[in-house]
Amino acid sequence: MVLDYAILLIYISLELVGFYICNVLINEYLLLSGSPINVIDTSSRLFHLAAVYRFIYIAGLSTAYRIALNLLKTQKRNLEFITETLTHEKEKDILRTELLSAKLSLLRSQVNPHFLFNSLNSVYNRIRKNDPNSAEYVMALADLMRYALQPETATDEVPVESELEHISNYLKLQLMRYGTEVDLKITVEEADLKIAPLLLIIIVENVFQHGDLKNVNRPLIKILVSKGELVLETKNFIRSDHRPGNGVGLFNVRKRLEYQYKYRFEFDYITDRQIFKLKLQIKLR
Repeated sequence: MVLDYAILLIYISLELVGFYICNVLINEYLLLSGSPINVIDTSSRLFHLAAVYRFIYIAGLSTAYRIALNLLKTQKRNLEFITETLTHEKEKDILRTELLSAKLSLLRSQVNPHFLFNSLNSVYNRIRKNDPNSAEYVMALADLMRYALQPETATDEVPVESELEHISNYLKLQLMRYGTEVDLKITVEEADLKIAPLLLIIIVENVFQHGDLKNVNRPLIKILVSKGELVLETKNFIRSDHRPGNGVGLFNVRKRLEYQYKYRFEFDYITDRQIFKLKLQIKLR
């Protein structure tokens, strides 16, 4: 670096010397030739100042031009780097999505749905008469697994009604398991909308995983589908023995929302005095 500055200083000095000599020679020639052009005597102080001024002016313009060119080149390189980085990130996201799809396909190939569901139906029929509650539990479990393993859930979107039915089956299973109640309200005013599969269930699971189900104030789960929009709200007290999680579930929900809906969603949640509140709005069309 020091060597580069030294070389630059030498070049500038040589340019100044060359420029000065050229000025002296031209002035001397004009004086000797008796040219009518107004020239300054080379022995005059004004001549030296004018020569240095002109050199600085010309050198300054050329340096500014060079700096401007370098800045433009640097900006272009930075833009190309940013574009290349974004392209690589997009390719990584595509690869991750393809890997997830491949893993899901592998899971489906390892599980024989017909054998599984036939076995669950057999268990259901065997215990239905003697223990109806357990039979309903088995059927709810079968419906949950059927939805998760069906080919449609590997696509980008599924009918909203299918997703809500899946949530209803999950709630039925959890309410039977914990013997508790939830303030649940599902209102569907538009049935022809579609949504990303297995997205809402993570939010609903969060209520049972971290909520105080024994609190007199029961957890709230409210879903409204209207005017091309889905709104999901949850509210629950946090368990006293709750251990803070790593937030991966809700973090992944946000990532999926950003990937699939970009600027068409709002997703916020807060904890206020041991009460967890969440609200999700998605514009489905």
